[in-house]
Amino acid sequence: MRLLIIGAMGGQIGAASQIAVARGAKVSQADDIESGLGALRKGQGADVVMIDTALDIASLTSALSSERISVPVVACGVGDDAQAAVKAIRSGAQEYIP
Repeated sequence: MRLLIIGAMGGQIGAASQIAVARGAKVSQADDIESGLGALRKGQGADVVMIDTALDIASLTSALSSERISVPVVACGVGDDAQAAVKAIRSGAQEYIP
């Protein structure tokens, strides 16, 4: 599995990255949405994109759709923030992971 993480690698996202690597996933990281899209455009590919809820998820999902890049988007936030989860799903994320 190939996982693209968009956002800072610190904290919870960094921990998720370490778990994924330990289970055999190939993990790449981009600091922001444009860098993440650039990686996908260059053909680096991903089976799943995990994005920090602090970033503009709607912008990412809109760009993926307009460029016909089909990849599931999973939002990752800190804690059980119900508002962040609802906003992420409404913005196009397929899942929210606290």
